[in-house]
Amino acid sequence: MICKSLSKVLTFCILATAAACVSCFNEDDDVVPWVEVKVDINTLDAKYIDLQNPTGRVIIKNEGYGGNGIIVYHTFDNNFNAFDCTCTYEVSDTCAVVLDEGNIAGAVCPVCGSKFELINCGMPTSGKARHSLKSYRVSYNEPYLHIFN
Repeated sequence: MICKSLSKVLTFCILATAAACVSCFNEDDDVVPWVEVKVDINTLDAKYIDLQNPTGRVIIKNEGYGGNGIIVYHTFDNNFNAFDCTCTYEVSDTCAVVLDEGNIAGAVCPVCGSKFELINCGMPTSGKARHSLKSYRVSYNEPYLHIFN
């Protein structure tokens, strides 16, 4: 009986997270200027091997706005989120978030201290930023990821 209840709660949480992530892509709220993004990576490549497991994350350098980079985060069930590394508090080509070593699903801006959740649409959780990280579309055909806008 407890297992069935726990299973229902777990299923609901996974579906709610998936629904939230599907709705992450919203160009209307972007404070980071539009740049064309077309990136293809092989998740078996040694540079991206962390993406083989859920909660794995990598930064693809020299992509996105100002070449600040793109963070790719492996959620669950072979779903991926991709965000521009440009901090939404100080939008410039010299202000980029990095992976938060204290939070496996987080990113942090070393300039303003803002923290962002990669599993929750790149939303800011603390600091000066008030806008989510700019998100990009991702398609996955194992082992290849295509990131685009």
